[in-house]
Formats: sequence, structure tokens, C-alpha cells
Amino acid sequence: MRIRCDIHLNGGHRRLLLVSQQEETLEHLALKLAGFILFWDSDPTVEVSLKNPALAGQEFRPDLVAFNDAGDIALWVECGNVTMHKLNKLSRRYSQARVVVLKEQSSEAQRLRKEVAGQLTHHHRVEILGWPPGEFGRWRDALREDTHVMGEATGHSLNLVLNEIPFAVDLQIF
Repeated sequence: MRIRCDIHLNGGHRRLLLVSQQEETLEHLALKLAGFILFWDSDPTVEVSLKNPALAGQEFRPDLVAFNDAGDIALWVECGNVTMHKLNKLSRRYSQARVVVLKEQSSEAQRLRKEVAGQLTHHHRVEILGWPPGEFGRWRDALREDTHVMGEATGHSLNLVLNEIPFAVDLQIF
């Protein structure tokens, strides 16, 4: 599955090609696109090699990542399901980076927050964002092989048009 994105956001323009990796669903790609847009101002990267110096010795690959001026990881985004083991390692290893998890539903995000709070020593370092009820389904269903996005976004808000469908959504933070 491939989604070619032409994105005009916050006064800038970028193109993005999302290609599903092994067993990645349309939902996962939809979350990746949402993360790319939400963290637009951090200039996120969707595909990064484990050979990147910032990932040296890391067994995990991010769904999205952004680097600071020194080339260190400033933002690590996971989309959908993620293990406590992975979140524990990320929150310890990248203590200066934002670690964010995007979930399809706010109820899933809230459940994950409780699990993270109960199991991780550095639980406060993990941000969890969840879509309000019904909104993620609209987002996913609006995607096309050729996707066009125009509007504005911040770290948790979307005010844009995706393939002629308007979205004014504030993801819930947990």
C-alpha cells in the first residue's frame, strides 16, 4: 500500500510517500500521516535507517523521528500499539527527547496512560495522544492513494482539509 501526500501546512510545503512495511495497516499509515502533520514544525522523518548515528545500538525503529541541530533525537513517535518494554527503553535512553504515542481512540490512549503510569519508572516522559470518538475513522476513510492536505496544525490540533474533507480536531492528551 502506498500513499503519496502533497502537504501544504503552516505556510510550508512538503511531499511525503508512505509505504506500508510488513503487516502495516491503513490505520497505521493514517496515524503516521497524522503524526507527520501534528509535528510538522519539528521536521519529522518517517523512514530512518538504523545506521543513523543517533540510533546507534538501538534495536527499535521509530514510526516518526525528528532530530535537533546536533543530530540527536529530539522527538520519537510511535503510532498505534507499542509494548511497555519499548516505551521503558525509549524513555530511559532518550531522556532529552519527547516520546509520543498516537492512538486511534482517546479510550485506548487513556488505557495506555494507566498502564504506563503503573509500569514505567519514567512514565511522565511518555506523552500519549488519542483521537476523539469517530474522528480517526473519518481521517482514515479520507485517505487516498494521492492525498492532498492543506491547513494548519500544532502538536495536538488539526485545522485542515484532507482530500476535500475538513478536519478541526484537538487530540486528547493523556
